[in-house]
Amino acid sequence: MKRATFISLIIGVLLLQGCSILTESRAEREARIERETQMILDGINSGDFKIDIERMMPLRGSSRHVNGFSIKVKDGHIVSNLPYFGRAWDLPYGGGHGLTFEADIEDTAVFTGDDGSYTVRMLIKTDEDTHVYTLQIYVDGNSYLLVQSKNREPINYVGSFSFR
Repeated sequence: MKRATFISLIIGVLLLQGCSILTESRAEREARIERETQMILDGINSGDFKIDIERMMPLRGSSRHVNGFSIKVKDGHIVSNLPYFGRAWDLPYGGGHGLTFEADIEDTAVFTGDDGSYTVRMLIKTDEDTHVYTLQIYVDGNSYLLVQSKNREPINYVGSFSFR
């Protein structure tokens, strides 16, 4: 009995020690948040970043988990590889390319939110449609993308920001 009590006491002490090592001080946390914020801001200002899409939320129907989709922005050029579900009007026969294209960005605007987030609005014209990509990027790297097209219903995406 004494041995079982001794072993459980040792395990308890080791667990408490492990928990104290994993805690982050307030100054360390603020420094980490400042580094992440600066990284996101550098990526936005340089115009060189990538958003990996994890979930899509069409206007009609349920949201769906997706893998392998992203948008890449570099030097005023966008590579969009996004799935699309929803209604469309006035499209080429067969549905066209949807939201999978490479194009130059016509116009870009960056806004700072009250909560420390950044909003990037991009106007993109392709041979099929005109798109407005509104990207909201939070300090923790979570990103929300709203795609509004002239000939398609709007669709939302959730993803994660990465600085290339």
